[in-house]
Amino acid sequence: MLHLRDKGILKEKTEELLRDVGMKVESDELKSVMLKKGCREAATGRVRIPAEIIAEMSDYQKKTQKEDDEDQNLHYFCGIDWAHHLIWNGQRETIKKRLKNEFLMSAFDCGPTVYYDYGQKKRAPVDTEIFTQIKKFAQATPEIGYISTWYRQDVPPQTERLESLVLGLKYTDKLDGIEAIYPNVIKYLKETSEIITGIPGNSSYLAGSECITSPLILEKRSAEDILERSRCGVKRYHIASMPTIGVATPVTVAGSAVMGAAELLGGMAACFLLDPDSDLSSRMISLVVDMRTGNSVCTGPEVAEVNLAVRELFDEFWGGHCWVEVLISPSAREPGLAAVFENLFGGWRTAKILGRPEIPYPGMGALGDGGIGSPAQFMLDMEIRKAQFSVKDSISIDDNELPFKEICAVTGENKEFLSHEHTLANFRKLWSSGIFDFKALDEKSILDKCEQSWRDNLKRYQPPEWPAEKTRALEKMLARAKKEFLGF
Repeated sequence: MLHLRDKGILKEKTEELLRDVGMKVESDELKSVMLKKGCREAATGRVRIPAEIIAEMSDYQKKTQKEDDEDQNLHYFCGIDWAHHLIWNGQRETIKKRLKNEFLMSAFDCGPTVYYDYGQKKRAPVDTEIFTQIKKFAQATPEIGYISTWYRQDVPPQTERLESLVLGLKYTDKLDGIEAIYPNVIKYLKETSEIITGIPGNSSYLAGSECITSPLILEKRSAEDILERSRCGVKRYHIASMPTIGVATPVTVAGSAVMGAAELLGGMAACFLLDPDSDLSSRMISLVVDMRTGNSVCTGPEVAEVNLAVRELFDEFWGGHCWVEVLISPSAREPGLAAVFENLFGGWRTAKILGRPEIPYPGMGALGDGGIGSPAQFMLDMEIRKAQFSVKDSISIDDNELPFKEICAVTGENKEFLSHEHTLANFRKLWSSGIFDFKALDEKSILDKCEQSWRDNLKRYQPPEWPAEKTRALEKMLARAKKEFLGF
C-alpha cells in the first residue's frame, strides 16, 4: 500500500516522535526500568525512547518474523483471538488440515457485555442465565470452533473473568484464553492454564492486551498488567492501540499511521526493556469518527488504511508481529442487513488493499463494535460464510464426478438427469442454504429463520466431558481467588 519512499518518511517521523516527545508512563516502577536501560526523561515527564533501543528490539523481532507471518495467515479464517489460542496450544497445523475440508468459524469476537434478544427486540446486560445459554449454543453448533467468554454483569467484577471462564468450561470445551482486566488475576489465569493443559508454566488461557491510550500514554492499569506478567513469569506481551481517527489521532491517514505506530512501538519497547527475551506482538485497531453522527465506528475505509499502513511499517522496518483484524465488528446495534453490509465492506476493503480475494466474510455474530452479541446475527453471518466456503477453486475429475457413461445413456434416450441413480446418490453434495429459500427474501423472514435455527441448535446440547480432577482443581483455585479478592 505504501511506496518505499513514503514508508521511510513515516518510519522517520514515528521514531522522531518517540525520541523527541516520548511516551507518558503511569508507573514509577516501569518508568525507572526504562530510564535505567537507556531512555531519557523529558521536561514534561514523558519517557523519550532513542532509536538505538527501537533498532535493538527490531533486530530481536526479526528473528521470528517469518514464523509470525505464517501465523498471521491463520487469523483471516479463524479470527485473531482463536488463532492466538491455537498457536499457544500447538494446534496450528491440526486446524489448518481441518479447515481444508471442514467449515469452522469463531463466534462473537472477543466477548460481548450485552445480549441482543431478537424475540423481544431489545438489548439486555449479560447475566449468568444468558451466559450459560450462549455457551450451550456454541457447544451444540458443530460449525463453531471457538467462542469468546462473554462478560457477565451479575457477579463481582474482581473475579468475573475467572468465574466466567470456570463456569463456561462446564458447558463448552470451545473457550479460549481471556484477559485479566485486574492485573492481580494474572497469577490465577496462569494456574488455570496449567490445570487445563497439564503443562507446568503454561499460560495459554491468559490472553488480552496492554492498551496504549492516545496520545502516547501507557496508562496505570496496562503498566501494572505488564509488570505482573513479568513477576508471574508470563513471557508474552501484546500491545494494542485503539484510537478514533479524527479524535484521538489526526484526521488524516498518514498522521494517524504515525501516531498508531509510535504507540505500538513505545509499548513494545517498554516490555522489551523489562523482559528482553519475551514474546512481543501488537495489534492496531482503529475506529473513525462518523462526521454525520459524531459516533466512533469501524465502517469507514480509513480504518483499514491506517491499520494496514501501520502493519506494513512493522513488516518493513521493525520485525513484524503487528496483527490487524479484517474487521473488528459492525457498528450496527441490531441484527440485519446493515450489519451484513458493514461486514461485507470490511472484508472487501481489506482484501482489496492486500490483494487477497480469498479472505472470507468476517461476520461472527458481533454487533455494536464488539460489545453486543446476537445469536440471530451469528446464524446469518455463518450462512454467508458457509456459502463462501462452498465455492471451490478447483474441481475433481474421476468416474463419479465425470459419469460419462450415464451422460451418454441419458442423452441418447432423451431423458433428464433428475431421477437418474447417479443424481440421487450425489444430489446432497450441492450446496443448499438453511436460511435463504430464494423466494421469501424479506429481512424479517430471514432473521426469523436465523432466530429459530440457533434455538433449534440449543435443543441438541450435550455437555463436554472433563476429567473430575481438573474440575475440582479449577473450583479450588476459584475459591482461593474469591477469598483473596472478596474476602469469602
